[in-house]
Amino acid sequence: MENHAILVKDYVPRSFGKEYWNVKGPPQYPMFAAVALGLKPVMDDWVDVHDYERLADACAAYGLVMAPDIVFAPVEGSKEGIIGGRNITTTYSRGEKFTGQNTEGQVHILIARDKQAASDARKWAWYSLVINGRSTNKPFVDHLRYGKCLGYPPCCVNFFRTYNNWHLFSNPFETLKNTAFENGNAIGSHYCNNFLMDKGYSYIHHLPCSYRCKASTALAQELEKKLDTLEPAFIQTANRLLRKPLLVFGEQHFAIFDGELQKTAGGASISYRACQYFRNPSRPEENIAFFDEIQAGDALVMNDSHILIKDGTTTIRKAERKKEWFLIDFD
Repeated sequence: MENHAILVKDYVPRSFGKEYWNVKGPPQYPMFAAVALGLKPVMDDWVDVHDYERLADACAAYGLVMAPDIVFAPVEGSKEGIIGGRNITTTYSRGEKFTGQNTEGQVHILIARDKQAASDARKWAWYSLVINGRSTNKPFVDHLRYGKCLGYPPCCVNFFRTYNNWHLFSNPFETLKNTAFENGNAIGSHYCNNFLMDKGYSYIHHLPCSYRCKASTALAQELEKKLDTLEPAFIQTANRLLRKPLLVFGEQHFAIFDGELQKTAGGASISYRACQYFRNPSRPEENIAFFDEIQAGDALVMNDSHILIKDGTTTIRKAERKKEWFLIDFD
């Protein structure tokens, strides 16, 4: 069986926020809507250096302002030659001062309804970029301050502070362990499903402390309610995709399935009709080698030590499972 369908397709807004989308596309469309609707104080985003003024005009159309930070420019070569390179997580770029005359890269920006809020957030918005061959770790206190400026729930900010060390923890796995399971129910709530947050289909844009975090759910439901009156087709599409089961390998690294998850005494399984694989662009070394077999199969079984990929009754691949890999469904 061949499952090469694209499950997560770009949503193009019919009306609300289309000016922003025309410049930036889908990745952070829901967060732009949340700021424009007054539900989120600040968002951070990136825009090509050549499109900075276009995005500023799009934001102004909704009463929003932008504060530029720094340019994320391409890096030549691998992380092995970078001092501190082993600590690089989701962002692997070279830092340049934004002058308005930059010729390449993405400007990191803060978008808010209030100029002071954007300026305050910029103080703590810095990322560990490569400058003169060195990447510097961001102090945890700046993560806490930044999370507060972005309107993230305190419980999730504190959870991030505790587990944001990629050498020791997998954030999604720690969130799973902090989620209270109820027999007969899905593991997580789709309101706390942040896996599609860079694909344009998440109501939150942070790592939740639990896949049933009450504070994150409240924020998500508020955005759902307001945006449903302005862009109902987006809500319908998002709610459908956010309920699909996932095989999670790590942050920004997962497969989504058009199928159903079943829990068993020894683990869990997914029977599926199609699937799609998303890789962490900053960690290509973690890409799995057996997704072709997953695409060729129609069922996947996970136990404590292995993943079995099946096509009908035939096992076409038995892969060793890392402890932080997991299956999850959402209601």
